[in-house]
Amino acid sequence: MFAKFILAAALMVFCLSLQVSAHAGVSPALGVKGTLQRSDVQRPSKAKPCGNVNIAQTLNNSTAIAMTGTTFTANVTNFNPGQDGSRKVSAEVDSTAVGKTFVAATVSKNGDPAPTSDGTQQITVELPTGTKCTGGDAKDLCLVSFTTSAGFGNCVVVKQGAAKRDVRAVGSRAARAFRSDGS
Repeated sequence: MFAKFILAAALMVFCLSLQVSAHAGVSPALGVKGTLQRSDVQRPSKAKPCGNVNIAQTLNNSTAIAMTGTTFTANVTNFNPGQDGSRKVSAEVDSTAVGKTFVAATVSKNGDPAPTSDGTQQITVELPTGTKCTGGDAKDLCLVSFTTSAGFGNCVVVKQGAAKRDVRAVGSRAARAFRSDGS
């Protein structure tokens, strides 16, 4: 009887260790210098959408992903094959980059939900229409929290470019000004 108890306990510890070692994250990760490592992956939650990373201390020093309009691409890397190493993510954005007010973003190109090996895939994310990034020192950063279907993830910083000016409108105003002063 005691041997069965020991065997059951060992089996439970083994199964739990498999879950703990299953990791995937999105890069460039908030607060990570260089290449994303297994130890950089977090377990985001509602209370801590970026895991244990100190947002205020790392936001302005993290590598930001440049957006095109409201769309950006990033890389999701898994460190375990199968569902526990899922590269399929969901995304939420905080336009203030403080880490408190997140809304859903659309992952238009997602990763593999059950990859057969370790590796990296590119994903594409679209922020909600009208999103204006107002975080960071330059007031142009957003914070995006990613969670894999296995519950792992992290945050990334995205940088919003300046709005493009309507060249036709500028040209029309210049032409009107030219005509009105007689030049």
